[in-house]
Parts: sequence; C-alpha cells; structure tokens
Amino acid sequence: MISACPHCQQDINLNDAQLDKLKTALAALPSGKTLKLACPKCKQPIEFNKDATVVSVAAAVLKDVLYSDHVGREDATALGIVEAYQKAPKPARLPPEAPKPPDTDWLDSGVYAEKEIIEDVPRVMVLSADEEIKTQVTMAFGEQGFQPVYVQSAEQAIDKMQFGSFDAIVLHSRFEGGNIDDSTFHQHMRQMFMAKRRYIFYTLIGPEFRTLYDLEALANSANLVVNDKDVGHLGVILKKGMSEYDDLFGPYIDALKHYGVK
Repeated sequence: MISACPHCQQDINLNDAQLDKLKTALAALPSGKTLKLACPKCKQPIEFNKDATVVSVAAAVLKDVLYSDHVGREDATALGIVEAYQKAPKPARLPPEAPKPPDTDWLDSGVYAEKEIIEDVPRVMVLSADEEIKTQVTMAFGEQGFQPVYVQSAEQAIDKMQFGSFDAIVLHSRFEGGNIDDSTFHQHMRQMFMAKRRYIFYTLIGPEFRTLYDLEALANSANLVVNDKDVGHLGVILKKGMSEYDDLFGPYIDALKHYGVK
C-alpha cells in the first residue's frame, strides 16, 4: 500500500477507515482499470492499479498520451510500451541558452521613463584615469544627487573604503593599466562581505562590456556594466539601471533593515 506521494514525496498516513475505503474501491475496480485519488498535500492525482500498487508518474503520463491517441490502456500495457519507456535511457538535459544582450538603440533618443527615486544624500567613488569618462560619470551621478570622490590608485580607494562608506562605486576596467581580471580593486569588491557589499551600487565601465547586459554584470559581481562608446548616454543608462535595481532588491534590503540585519 502507498506510503508516500510519487509527486511531492511527502508521507501519506491513512487511518484504518481510509484504508478500508481504498481497499473496497480497488476490489470493485474492473480489470485493467485504475483508480485515481488526490494527494492530500500537493493535490496531484495518485493512480492505483487493482492490486493496490501505485502507477509510476512516467507510466501514468504515457498511458494518458496513448489513451488520447485512441490506444487502450490495456493494449499499452500488453504491448510493453510503458515498461520499455521506463527502461529506455533518457536524453541528457542541456543547459538553457544565455539571454541575448539588451537592445540599446533607444539610447540615441535619450528617452527613458524612469520611476521617481527618493534617496538620501549619497557618495560615489570614481576610479578612472580617463578624464572624459570621469566627467561623464560625475555628471550622471550628480543628476541623481551623488557627491563624487576621486582616487588616484586602487590602494587609495581601498583605504578610503575602510574608513568611510560609499553608496556607489564606478570602476573603469583600465584604471590600473591592465584588464578587469587583473584589477586589485575589482578583486577587493568581489571578496567584500555581503553585509557591506549589498548597499553599494557597483558600476563597471570598459571597452569589453555590453551596456545594460545584466548577465554580464552578474558574472562580474557588479550591478551595472557600460561600454565605453555609450558613456555619453550614462545619465539615462544610470537611471534605468538604478530603477531596475531598486525594483528588484529594494524590498529585500528594506526587510533586512526591518529585522536589524546590516
């Protein structure tokens, strides 16, 4: 007799009266037919053979398909189709295809309908040796009310973070002369404790990035990635990126604060 649901794997404990009803129903079941009962936990149907054995989920699905194609359940069992299906090797599952980078053609118009964001007065630390990019970053974050702080080296930036807090950080991938994988400061950000990291909006800028590609940002432990060629649109890119970040993580961070988690 059944002891656990084949769907949710939760234990099923039937009392004596329920067992008697089940046995009576099975005894009256015509040969070749099955009895379906709903699992009390997940509500999925559990199918019984006349001998009180449970029809496997895979076999039940296949029988339903065959029956819908006008092949009788008895014929399906007699032909051994169900048994062959159960023994046949199953195809390997391939990982899902990565999503494509977002379409950024709309950047030329500079139009993005953002939601109003109310922030305390925040600070942004800018790590860029390119003066034009530094200017664009300052203007874009300034529009959001951020006060900029500039550093000359990765060591100076790390020291400032030990003695002060920043709401946002912008790092150009060539700031230290190499690429992003060789960046001392980037490795520092990746290894930072989440209790501090979750409150910092980390933006990476560089020629290797695809603007607003969330999957690439996630792979680099950042909140936003921007290609060099799109820095002229950084103001509207930042609005979109921060709005989406607030929609996704805002309630979670508020809940942490409510429960005293820092």
